[in-house]
Amino acid sequence: MHGERPARQPSWNRASPAPKEASNKHIAPDTVPDLPFEVFSEAVYEVQRNIKSPRELAVCSALAMMSLACQGLYDVRSPLGNIYPLSLAIMAVAGSGSGKSPTLRALSASVFKYQEAILAERGLELTKYKSLHAVWFEILKAHKSNLRRCVKRGEATEEVARLICEHQDKEPSPPLNLLFLNDDVTVQALFQAMNGGLSSAGWISSEASGILKGGAFQHFDKINSVWSGDGVRVGRVSSESYQVLDARLVLCLMIQPSVFESFNEIKGDAARGTGLTSRFLFCRPKSTQGSRITDGSEERWDACERFGDRAVALLKEYVDGRRFGKCTRKAIRLSERASEIWNNTRNQIEKEISEDGAYGWAPDHASKLAENMIRLAAIFHIFEGREGDVSETTMRASIELGYWFSRQFNKVFSPDTMLENDASELHAWIRSNYDKKGERRVDRTYIRRHCPNRLRDSDRLEEIYEKLARDGLIRLVQEGKKGVVILN
Repeated sequence: MHGERPARQPSWNRASPAPKEASNKHIAPDTVPDLPFEVFSEAVYEVQRNIKSPRELAVCSALAMMSLACQGLYDVRSPLGNIYPLSLAIMAVAGSGSGKSPTLRALSASVFKYQEAILAERGLELTKYKSLHAVWFEILKAHKSNLRRCVKRGEATEEVARLICEHQDKEPSPPLNLLFLNDDVTVQALFQAMNGGLSSAGWISSEASGILKGGAFQHFDKINSVWSGDGVRVGRVSSESYQVLDARLVLCLMIQPSVFESFNEIKGDAARGTGLTSRFLFCRPKSTQGSRITDGSEERWDACERFGDRAVALLKEYVDGRRFGKCTRKAIRLSERASEIWNNTRNQIEKEISEDGAYGWAPDHASKLAENMIRLAAIFHIFEGREGDVSETTMRASIELGYWFSRQFNKVFSPDTMLENDASELHAWIRSNYDKKGERRVDRTYIRRHCPNRLRDSDRLEEIYEKLARDGLIRLVQEGKKGVVILN
């Protein structure tokens, strides 16, 4: 009959639609940009090929060694006339087994060998110094004994006093402390070592969990002061206070996510409020575990050796200069075109600090971003052996890398981004559970117990559920006393 509707087909012949795909925004690729720097790029690629760790870890390790090698010899002068140190502060958040230690080891092996060699040499110098000082001290004791005898006898003391003064001036000086690599130390011990030796040093650790957990990482104001190129004064009650003038300090701390989150929860406000956080270049790479397949061929380390040789050459120039009392650094300048590009970038970042701008939520980070970019440019220029002023190409590449680090900062600290990524990660996990079991309904208690560890906080889960429900990805239902999540 006309107008009749077709009969409904039986529902058992129709497959129900699958749940909406997980967005996986938390693993959206944002790879480190390829940079036009031969020594740096080849070493990073070689580490990535041989160790198969995240490229980000290799980049951070390389930058730490490069900054350490350059900061004692050079500063950079901005187009505005400011003098900036070449010290970088880097923090990489990566889980256990991600390759933090082997990556850093591959790019720092030559530097560590050089450190061991000069410390062994200093050990011999220290033994000789102790012997000479012991002899000097015995002679001083003899002069003082003679002085006391003259006083008791009422004899003239002028000649003995003159000998004592002359002898005081001849006191042997201890050899310079040549320690420039520090790992598990406190801030106080670090500056004390710098006070008696090299004023340029690195605080570098591939397993910095103990540093953050144990409270060694404190006195944020002193770290900030040194990063900015200012001296730091260390006050003491039981012994003499001292000041480390013109200090330079590289920080490269690699930590596990749970440790970082704990630190951020306890000391994050203080670190952010004092400006420490804004000085760091952050990254939180995705693990390569599960994809580190080898072809069995022999690993070659030519590029890393070349990288290490360049770092050692610069460090040796600095150490030898300090041994002979040379303390001045050369200020690197930007070319006219590089200056124009950096200044335009700086102004653009400044505009985005407004409340409605891209950096309205993080003005502290934005205020240090352009400075980090110019530091990176000078480091690449020096380490790659470029002549003259920093070129336009080097400046553009450093700006691109600086913006990449800025996006990483956003992923780590932006409240909206953190919630977006956490929600995406949880949705991906629930969807994977559906793929295995074919079940759309998941008990919320089960989720809290078995979802990714960092998402298991009850309050955080509530925020994530609300976000996913608003996005139409899940429904929340209550079945008696039991809460249930249903995939849409």
